[in-house]
Amino acid sequence: MRILVIATAAASLALNVSGFIDDTRIVRWNTLSGQKTQLVGHRGEKAFMPEHTRASYWQAALEGADYIEPDLGLSKDGHLVVNHNEWLGGNTNVASIPELAHLRTNKTWTDGGKSKTVTNEWFIADMTLAQIKMVRVNQADFKFRPQHFNGMFDVLTFEEYLQIMRNVTIDLGRSFGVIPELKSPKLYNVGRSYPRYYEDRAILTMRHYGWTKISKQIDTSQHTDLRLAPLRPLDGACLGPSVWQSFDQDTAAYLSRHTFTPVVALNQDLPWFFTPKGLDRVSKYAQVISPWKDFFVTGAEAYYKANNITWDAKEIAQMGGFIKPENLAKEIHRRGMTISPYTFYDSHQDMSYLCTKGVKPDSKSGFCPKDKRDEFFYFFAQGMDFMFVENIEEANVLRILYTNELERDQWRI
Repeated sequence: MRILVIATAAASLALNVSGFIDDTRIVRWNTLSGQKTQLVGHRGEKAFMPEHTRASYWQAALEGADYIEPDLGLSKDGHLVVNHNEWLGGNTNVASIPELAHLRTNKTWTDGGKSKTVTNEWFIADMTLAQIKMVRVNQADFKFRPQHFNGMFDVLTFEEYLQIMRNVTIDLGRSFGVIPELKSPKLYNVGRSYPRYYEDRAILTMRHYGWTKISKQIDTSQHTDLRLAPLRPLDGACLGPSVWQSFDQDTAAYLSRHTFTPVVALNQDLPWFFTPKGLDRVSKYAQVISPWKDFFVTGAEAYYKANNITWDAKEIAQMGGFIKPENLAKEIHRRGMTISPYTFYDSHQDMSYLCTKGVKPDSKSGFCPKDKRDEFFYFFAQGMDFMFVENIEEANVLRILYTNELERDQWRI
């Protein structure tokens, strides 16, 4: 379908859930493949629906996300569940359930190389699935997000998410990518029968639903209790691609060694990551790099200084120094890896760049986005292969508008 006028693109925004336009124009992008940037529905479509719920995932599919993301945790009795945080307070009604009051506690653990302490919360690792299923999910308390769906949806299991993904593939006649993030493996593997229990549980579940294959033997003997539902026939539909994610670099490497599924190495707090030799190291196990987006705008050195994160200056120098923000995408692509920065928010929300708060970017241009269009066009031009987005309708419209510019420029040539 050819879309040559801005009015057509803008109309898709007004159509809401039924308004997705699958733009099939063939133009050359700056991505590693030369194809258009893929949009990842961040926690589904959390701009409109409570995140990580059935409604959020269906909404993301109807708006035309290319991938739809779940975050994974592991219950006390070994069930993989979907929730962004390792705890359930904040965006659920857990505090109002008397039967769960005794589970409120404090925890400290390591996540992505960084120590994390959370107090007075209900942790997924301490709760059984039956207890978790008592909880209902609420929308984050932003005045511009609908609050009338609060309390309607329960916390999903990973299996339920995968069933939804098969259903939207069959019912909508379009393939969608799955991109689960394994949150805090070092927390969820505590007290388990072996150190990679959590990872292997996820691998076996993904394999059952057709989204991964095992490349190196894993310990299945500890998972005989894993009871997975029969599959709904695809009836000619094709499953989309799959990708693993983790901030834990050891887990990312483990998933890469033990499955044929590509791995996203997430990072925000490891300075060595943003050096030439750091990228060389990551490229040995990851196919996708996923940094916080400001590393492409403000840059690593300015970011870490502004956030009071220290680094070993000698180590960074030996690894080639921090890569400048305007060169980061090129250096990642040069190593054969793709890029998936996070997170691109709804236009009602602050973009959260340090340069908008007075921090000078390390780039020669000093670029600092003025609005969402400015932001998206900059990242499209940089060659982002994937982008974690919220308000997928807006992101799709901006992708169409950018394609209009690419098409016009390439026709002139």
